[in-house]
Amino acid sequence: MKNIILLCFLFLSITTGFAQRQYYLSSSTGNDSSNGSQAQPWKTLEKISNTTLGPGDTVYFKKGDTFRGHFVVDGSGTEENPITFTSYGSGNQPVISGSDHDDGGGDYREAILVENEDNMVFEDLEIQNHRTTSRSDVGDLVSFGIQVISSSVGTKNNFTFRDMAFKNVYGLLFVDPADQNAFNEFEVSGLTFKSSWGGVINNILIEDSYFTDLQRIGVHIKNTSGKTSDKRNTNIVVRHNEFYQIGGTCVLPIRTENCLIENNIFNQPGAKTNDKMIGRGSAVWNWYSINTIVQYNQAINAKGILDSHGIHVDHSNVDTFIQYNYMQDCEGGFVEILGGNQRAVYRYNISVNDGWRVNPNWANSDHTIWLNDKIGGESGHPSYDSYIYNNTVIINKSGNDAFDTAIDINGQNTRIFNNIFYAVNGSGIGNQQGNYNDPNLMMNNNLFFGNIRNNFKTIDANRVEVNPDFYNEQSGDQYGFQINASSQAIDAGAAYAGDYAHPAIPVGASTIFANLDEYPTVDFFGNSLSGDATPNIGASNAKNGEVVLSNLSKISAKEIQLQNPIVSDKVALYGVDESFKYYLIDLVGRTQQEGYLKENQSEILLKQSISTGVYILKIENKQSTFSGKLLVL
Repeated sequence: MKNIILLCFLFLSITTGFAQRQYYLSSSTGNDSSNGSQAQPWKTLEKISNTTLGPGDTVYFKKGDTFRGHFVVDGSGTEENPITFTSYGSGNQPVISGSDHDDGGGDYREAILVENEDNMVFEDLEIQNHRTTSRSDVGDLVSFGIQVISSSVGTKNNFTFRDMAFKNVYGLLFVDPADQNAFNEFEVSGLTFKSSWGGVINNILIEDSYFTDLQRIGVHIKNTSGKTSDKRNTNIVVRHNEFYQIGGTCVLPIRTENCLIENNIFNQPGAKTNDKMIGRGSAVWNWYSINTIVQYNQAINAKGILDSHGIHVDHSNVDTFIQYNYMQDCEGGFVEILGGNQRAVYRYNISVNDGWRVNPNWANSDHTIWLNDKIGGESGHPSYDSYIYNNTVIINKSGNDAFDTAIDINGQNTRIFNNIFYAVNGSGIGNQQGNYNDPNLMMNNNLFFGNIRNNFKTIDANRVEVNPDFYNEQSGDQYGFQINASSQAIDAGAAYAGDYAHPAIPVGASTIFANLDEYPTVDFFGNSLSGDATPNIGASNAKNGEVVLSNLSKISAKEIQLQNPIVSDKVALYGVDESFKYYLIDLVGRTQQEGYLKENQSEILLKQSISTGVYILKIENKQSTFSGKLLVL
């Protein structure tokens, strides 16, 4: 009997995770001859790379330390017991960098490599890899912060990245962004997932992380199978992240199936902050992908000589939905749908001053709407059933900043309805060029006001040509482009039926879409659409002048209110009826400003040193703690 009890105990020890281990590393105080405990940590990435990890293991890197070299993860977790890589101690996030080390072999291709392993969680780490020295068998044009590779047959599952920072990732060289072949081969990114023939990466979550100072891409998901293959990386969620000054694209899904990109800040994709930055990129674009949903994001100041729209749809995708996004000052323009797509949808977005690019070698380089039929430079591949509806498109730059855009439509069964097109103060929409090559172009119930190309307007037999009567155009944010009760956009839209019925999001395709509506039930501002036979024109479906104000967004259940979550030099508050201490915290957890609020104080003046980005404003006293998210421009 005792032997049976002992065997049962051993079995339970194995199956309930008794073997889970913890490893600690400190580059400042560690020693690889130690036992790897918190009291006696290891020192180097080489030591942990030569350690086989298993389900439930945790690897801790000491905060404030920098680890240089190459971390190659050896071992997999399970879905129930993943391997976790995180930090311990206090101070700044630990930095793991593949460059500037002392092994004499040149800088590594990536700081962390995960190849044919899975079930992992990475959190609270900073990843860098600014390569300056060549390494044998590593091309000079590639560099990655973390690279996850599936090069074997089968599926690798479950990768979570949370509260991470990806910074300062560069290859050795720079390529001309106008050279399409060189641009396509230039692979530099903060975080890359790559699968090849026979391999698939499934279930990726990237959230609450910060990406900046990356030479080309923030997050890159790709499968290198041929175009005729049905292999795709699957079930990817990218949410609640900030991307700031990325040289190219912030999120690039290539050959993915079921991808949800939501509630992110994309600030200055295509940045050119130094000579090595690639300087070309829409915030998001997809290629040969199925079921891509891009919603509730802000895409601001995209730049570049090509593409560089807020969010664009590249070649040969099926079911791409771009909805509830705010896009502003994106150089290339608003809508870009390239060849070979099926059901690319732009709806309930607000576009402000997109399409200001000046390129003397490309007269129509900036577009309000651009559909072409090319794949790899070859014409004859139109996109079918594109939907552009219930968007509010504004161009109101004046004086020397005024600009005009082009409209080029080369597709099949394109639907453009219920949109507001508004161009004032010397700016224009479509006057630069207007080509409409779609034998079944359906345009109805759009509202036009201001300087808009006439032969574009006249395609719409049911057009409305009046001032939409915006709530407050001078507000400086999206909330000003709601409509007053007197607006003639109210009840003037085409009903969502027949050719103008809502295209359906394939919510049953994946559990990552479980919280999405198959058909839209609200507008950009949260006003109901349900059962509305006479919807409004534009992104607001308010019927009686009701306005969802940013200055009424509550920080908490108490009556403290944030006047506007988008700020520049100060934060305005309502309802501060007692004394509080406040903290302005960046997305990697560092307090950038703190101070005290006196009773009835209504403003927090921001320090000049506060950089552009997303912050958490935390307000607390002995009785209460409140927090809210800010975007500092």
